[in-house]
Amino acid sequence: MALGPLIFLAVLALVHHPLMVSDHTDLATLDRLQEHEKLMKTEMGRLQTEFDQKGWSWDPRQSREDWVTTDPAAEDGTWDGWHYVGLVILILFGCCRHTIEKEPSYDSSTDSSSTTTNEEDYDDTDMEPEYDESKQKMLETFYDQHVDLETSDLTSMCDFVETFVNDLLEACRGALPYQNTLPVLENCIGVDSAFEGWHTQKPSKAFRVLVPVLPPKGHSFHIETSESEGAPSTHGHILVETECVCKRERLLGDVVCFLHHPEQELSSDKQGIFLIHVLCTSFHLDVEKTIHWFQGLVGKAWPSMQPKYNLDLVLQPSNSTCRLNLAFRSGRSISVDIILGVQQGDSLVFLATQPAEMDRLTGTVWQKSFAVQELLFFKWVSQRVPEESCHLKCLQIIIYFKESSPSEGKNMVLTNYHYKTCLMHLLLFQPPLDWGPESSARRLQDILLYMHTALQEIYLQHFLIGNISLPIQIPMPKALRSATPVNLFRHLAEDPNLHAKAMKEFAEVVQPVRALLTGYRQ
Repeated sequence: MALGPLIFLAVLALVHHPLMVSDHTDLATLDRLQEHEKLMKTEMGRLQTEFDQKGWSWDPRQSREDWVTTDPAAEDGTWDGWHYVGLVILILFGCCRHTIEKEPSYDSSTDSSSTTTNEEDYDDTDMEPEYDESKQKMLETFYDQHVDLETSDLTSMCDFVETFVNDLLEACRGALPYQNTLPVLENCIGVDSAFEGWHTQKPSKAFRVLVPVLPPKGHSFHIETSESEGAPSTHGHILVETECVCKRERLLGDVVCFLHHPEQELSSDKQGIFLIHVLCTSFHLDVEKTIHWFQGLVGKAWPSMQPKYNLDLVLQPSNSTCRLNLAFRSGRSISVDIILGVQQGDSLVFLATQPAEMDRLTGTVWQKSFAVQELLFFKWVSQRVPEESCHLKCLQIIIYFKESSPSEGKNMVLTNYHYKTCLMHLLLFQPPLDWGPESSARRLQDILLYMHTALQEIYLQHFLIGNISLPIQIPMPKALRSATPVNLFRHLAEDPNLHAKAMKEFAEVVQPVRALLTGYRQ
C-alpha cells in the first residue's frame, strides 16, 4: 500500500510550508515552532522505519483478498496503532497552520471614501435595504394609477388590430386589378411595443404591424446591401427584375411575360409594367412610392369592409408608413401603423419602410428590421422570468416619463428603441430570477444606469447585430451574429450638439424617476 509515501509527503509538506499566520513572529513562538518541527522529523523517521519493517507491498498477480495486509497486532491481541495517532496529530496541526490567518484590519471610516464612483447622479442605485420595500410600494402605486389602467386591455386590442388589418389586406387583394402586375400582400405580423407587452397607449402611440410584400408573378426582388467584410449594413436597396414566364403564359394564360413581350404589345388595360413604372426608381423599389400606392389601395378597399366594422377609418399622411386612425362609436380611437417589408432570403430579417424610430429614410433606401427577432426574444424571456415579472413594467414607467418630458415631440435624440435596447441587454445578462415583481425599483435603476453609461461612453451596441451571446432560439443569420457590433450612438459621437441634447433628454427622464423613488423620505 502507498500509505508510507503518503505519510512522508504529508509530513514534508507540513514541515516546509511557509508560515501564513503573519509576516512577523515573536521569538517565543518561533522557538516553539522550531522545536515542534524537530519532533515531527523524529516522528517521521520512526514511521518510515516501521513502514520498512512491515514490508507492505503487493503483487499485481495477487488476488484481491491477498492485497489486504494481515496486522500482526491483531493476532497477538495488542494494538500497535500509535503511528495512526501520530498521523492524525500531524494532519490536525497542518489544518491549524493553514487556517490561522492574520485578521484583516477594517476601518469603517475608509469604506465610503474608497468606493467613490463617477455615477454621482445615481446615488440611489445602491439602495439601502430598509428603503427597498418603501420604494417598491411607491412604484406599484404609481404604475397602477398612471400606466396599468391604460394597458389592462392590451392583449384584446392586439388581437383586434391583427384581425382588422388582415381583413383589410384581404379586401386590398380583391381590389387589385391584375394579380401579376402588383406586389402580393401577406398577412400581417404584430410587432413592437404593443405586441411585446410594454405599450403605454398614449394618443400618439400606434399599434405597429409588419406586412410582408412578395413580388408578383414574372418579377423578383433582389436585396442589395453595401456590406463590407465583417461590417453589416443597416440599410439596403430592393432591385426589381422581370423573369421569363412564357411557359406559364402558354399553358395557363393567367400571366403575361413582361420580359419577352415588347412594351407596345402590352395592352393598356393590363398595365403590363405597372410595378416597375409606378413603384420603382431606376428599377429599385421606392419607399415613398410603395407607401403611397398602398395608401391608395386601402382607400379603395375600405368601403367594401366598412359594414363589418362599426368604426370610422381615417388615413393619416405619411411617407414611411400607412397610418390608420380608427375611431370607435364609444369615442375611443387608436392608431395603427402598417409597415411594408421585403424578407431577406429565408431569414426573418426584413427591409422595411420604417422598422424602428431611429432613421427616417426616403427614396430607394430601405432599413433593415429585426422586429420579428425582438418579438421572439421577449416571448423567450417571458418563459424564463418569474410570474408577473417587472421587466416590462420598468420599461413602461421609463417610456411614460420620456413621453411626458418637455422635449417630447421636438425631434428627440433618444428614442424608445434606445431604452428598449438597454433593457434587452440586461435581460440577457442578468439572471431571470432577478426580475421578480419585488425587484422593480432596483431593475428600474439598472436600466437607467445602463443608459447613463452608454451615453457617457457614447456607445450603445445593437442588441442583435454582432451579439454572439444571443440565444439560439432567436433566429439570426450567422453572418449577422458574428459581424462587427453596430453602435447605435455613432451619430452622437459625430455630433457633440446631438450628444448634449441626448444627455438633456435623459436627465428629464431621470429626474421624475428619482423624485418618485425618494418622495417618501420628504
